[in-house]
Amino acid sequence: MNYIISIFYLALAIFMLYKIKMYQVSGISKHWFAAAFGYKVILAVAMLFIYTRSADIKEKADIFRFSNDAQVLYRSIKVEPSAYFKIMSGVDADDLKLFGIYDRMNNWDYSNGSQLFSNNRMLIRYLAFINLITFGSYGADLIITLLLAFTGLFWIFKFFNSKLKQKKWLLFVLIFFTPSVAFWTSGILKESLLIFAIGLIFNCGNYALKGRKPIARIGIVLLALLLIYNIKEFAFFLLLPPLLAYVWNHFRSKQRPILPYLALIILGLAIANESGKFGKENIYKTMIEKQLSFYNLAEQDNANSSISPIVFDATTQSVLLNSPIALINSLFRPMLWEANNPLMIVSALENLGILVLVLLVVLFPVKKLESPNLFWFTLVFSISYLIVIGLTTPVLGAISRYRVPALLFFLLALLQLIDVESIKTLLQRNKV
Repeated sequence: MNYIISIFYLALAIFMLYKIKMYQVSGISKHWFAAAFGYKVILAVAMLFIYTRSADIKEKADIFRFSNDAQVLYRSIKVEPSAYFKIMSGVDADDLKLFGIYDRMNNWDYSNGSQLFSNNRMLIRYLAFINLITFGSYGADLIITLLLAFTGLFWIFKFFNSKLKQKKWLLFVLIFFTPSVAFWTSGILKESLLIFAIGLIFNCGNYALKGRKPIARIGIVLLALLLIYNIKEFAFFLLLPPLLAYVWNHFRSKQRPILPYLALIILGLAIANESGKFGKENIYKTMIEKQLSFYNLAEQDNANSSISPIVFDATTQSVLLNSPIALINSLFRPMLWEANNPLMIVSALENLGILVLVLLVVLFPVKKLESPNLFWFTLVFSISYLIVIGLTTPVLGAISRYRVPALLFFLLALLQLIDVESIKTLLQRNKV
């Protein structure tokens, strides 16, 4: 029965891609977008194969852990509907009668004790909710999640295509076929929902700035930000300042675009440095604890891709001084000689591709940015995100997954700096 439900939802997803007008871009056939979605389905199957090689691997795999907990919550509706709605809404969720359900969910608590970096409950609630229409079918849950992640990527593509029209096909390949982005958003993982929410912000935010039903669309943007906050708080806090700077520049376009970004970066660093005085704990101290917790867990599980943790103090000065090595770890590791399994080899090859793009920026720089405001948004968001990942994640395998949202926007920033026409001219000359 599960296979029949899964096939039905797959057919429905493909039908929606062809019939819903939203999934269309001038100059690109819908067949290309269907192919991009099909690529994600293939990667999803590959991910299932990788993480079902043994019972031990399957038990620890994130793509199954949260789904298993969601099944517990979903099944509770048949026995005690009020318990399901209490846990889903969070209203009276501390009722002692609910602890029997909590005890059967192994991942309900925050990841490594810190909601700042990960909140398992949002993903579990999401899966328990869609189980109402998938009848608990894992395959159907996966297809819906794939479609959401694909839609997020589509919205990001559509937005950037409207700003960088001369780079349409490069954007298409970069957004839909960058290996780690495509792979890690093809499973029931938080990264899939993050990409969906970010894409939703770009789509609705863009229309709101154009004055097309702004109030309703601003409301949707706020809901998307709330979703990000409930998945990974740090992603919310890193995304909000560049978003505000982008909007600031939109309404005050005559000023230097970099100024709002600099102002909000300085403000953000000052707040982070003093966060212990008005919050539960200093943000930097939480980052250190997250790093140590992650490293200890990796050692306990004998992770093959552990690296030496970056030693830094809970101050802005120390974080800034250690940011370069954190950025290098996030962007360029694993190197080929560090890769010890197929996934890491692909990641290492991808990192070589990033180096090639950086080299192209040096050799073929653009004379003038098409959209300086968009460039500074992509750069500030991606760099800050990559630094946080580099500082807190001492496991190369995990870095390749956690960096996905940041990597996508870093590559988009690099693409804006490359003079594609100069490369085309050089290639044509060599042909002659």
